[in-house]
Amino acid sequence: MPSAHDLSGLMKWLRREPWHSAFDDLLERHLRPACDKAEISLDELSEVLGEYPAMNVWGCAFEDFLTREVEGGVNIVDDYLKRRGWNETATKKAYMTALRSSVMSVYEASDIQRGESFLARDLIRGGEPVRVSERTATKMLEPWDRIAARMVTVRGKTTLGGGLLPLERSV
Repeated sequence: MPSAHDLSGLMKWLRREPWHSAFDDLLERHLRPACDKAEISLDELSEVLGEYPAMNVWGCAFEDFLTREVEGGVNIVDDYLKRRGWNETATKKAYMTALRSSVMSVYEASDIQRGESFLARDLIRGGEPVRVSERTATKMLEPWDRIAARMVTVRGKTTLGGGLLPLERSV
């Protein structure tokens, strides 16, 4: 079964207007201050950070864009699902819908079950820790590590969104 994290159709949809221009504006607002401070252009970001970290930053901005509305109150996820949703599995549609209403937050990891799951405590919004089903991140996380991420619950199972930013423990 394909992963719900496969957002390739939605990423292709991003090439269309008004989404392309609106995303470019959002990416600029997210990254320009840091690039200016480092005295680099946005185009140099992958050279400075490396390709994988730069794509991870892009992914975080993309997921943020999925939660926003452009002029006229239209959202890319809603538009895509309305026009192309027939071409997606029920799981992918549910994942996209969950991402649309997701929030980026800072989480502290504990009770890590390598290759399976971990507990995530939201350090910003509080509440009880949530069990997160995750294979890859659990192989790198250590107890009490902090990450910036989106938690997405689909059909009763909580997973991470695609963009994850590791944070220093002093943060």
